[in-house]
Amino acid sequence: MLKIDKLTCSFDSFNTNFSFKILNSGIVGVVGRSGSGKSTLLNLIAGFIEPQSGKIIYNDSNLNDLEPSQRDLSILFQNFNTFDHLSIFENIILGIDPQMKKTTDNFRIVRDILKKLSINLDMETKLNLLSGGEQQRVSIARCLIRKKSLLLLDEPFNSLDPGLRNNLYKDVVSMAKKTPNQLTLISSHLIEELKKITNSFIFLHKGRIIGNKVLTFEELSKYKSFKDYLK
Repeated sequence: MLKIDKLTCSFDSFNTNFSFKILNSGIVGVVGRSGSGKSTLLNLIAGFIEPQSGKIIYNDSNLNDLEPSQRDLSILFQNFNTFDHLSIFENIILGIDPQMKKTTDNFRIVRDILKKLSINLDMETKLNLLSGGEQQRVSIARCLIRKKSLLLLDEPFNSLDPGLRNNLYKDVVSMAKKTPNQLTLISSHLIEELKKITNSFIFLHKGRIIGNKVLTFEELSKYKSFKDYLK
């Protein structure tokens, strides 16, 4: 369970106050206009932004008391979290082995995740030789091998073309089905694409969560702010 209780922070004239609860695992879309607070929310949960007040409770743990590295989560940003001078193998195994040792077990782990994500490339290939979509798949692979129960995806595919985005969304759904206890929060302003993979949404409007809970698309459609967002 993820519970956000009166979580506040301020940037210049922008103020947030987030409250909601997610009881089950699965995929939840975090949607809203640019500047509505989507990235702020995910960064608060991840621990990269310190709240002024409020609590973040995940599986009975108070995340406020934990450093980002101690939290049972992985986060992926829009700008590829990859290192051009490292190989596919090194970029992926870095998620669980900072020394990037070329052991039999590490090669097996990387081979397995490459297969699951349909990455049919030589794992010794340098990242600067890959396309944007391939690089983002490598980023996803590094997140997934950490086997954290909470996955935060902060508009991870918005810079890619629609075809690539569609394929990567399919990868996320496929991996979510293979990891039944994992909760995935994926933010985007492209709600029509998120509708293809989930019907559970948190809608942000001016630093607030409409309804203070997870809603379906049909439930959100009753709110004027959401109707305006869709125009």
